[in-house]
Amino acid sequence: MHQTTKLKIAKIIMYLAAAYNIFWGAVISLKPAIILFGNPSTDFLLIILQCVGMLVGVYGVAYYFAGRDPQAYWPVILVGFIGKLLGPVGSVYYIWLGKLTPSFFWVNVWNDIIWLIPFGWIIYQAINNRLMPLAGAVN
Repeated sequence: MHQTTKLKIAKIIMYLAAAYNIFWGAVISLKPAIILFGNPSTDFLLIILQCVGMLVGVYGVAYYFAGRDPQAYWPVILVGFIGKLLGPVGSVYYIWLGKLTPSFFWVNVWNDIIWLIPFGWIIYQAINNRLMPLAGAVN
């Protein structure tokens, strides 16, 4: 695959991640109970989930800027990758302890797991300097 094509794909992935995170962050901030999947709710939990929604949305802003130059901002993408890896690990742990219902894992499928391979691919390409535009190429 041509280097310019890889760069375009990386940008598209990051712009999609940005839009998704901004949208999902807004949803969680406005309707935090949507991700409880039958787990018990308290006012404190809903407040914490609204804060999580805010952070998810802020990650979307970071992904937008990373999408402008994935080669330069791959560490931002790495931070997102680590979060998307640790989120499911934490969920599995709390599901195993019986603190979360198994249906909660769907949050991780749609918000974390589906992004691991695309983010990992971008990080790999960036570390190997394969996302740099060729001289004279138009992005």
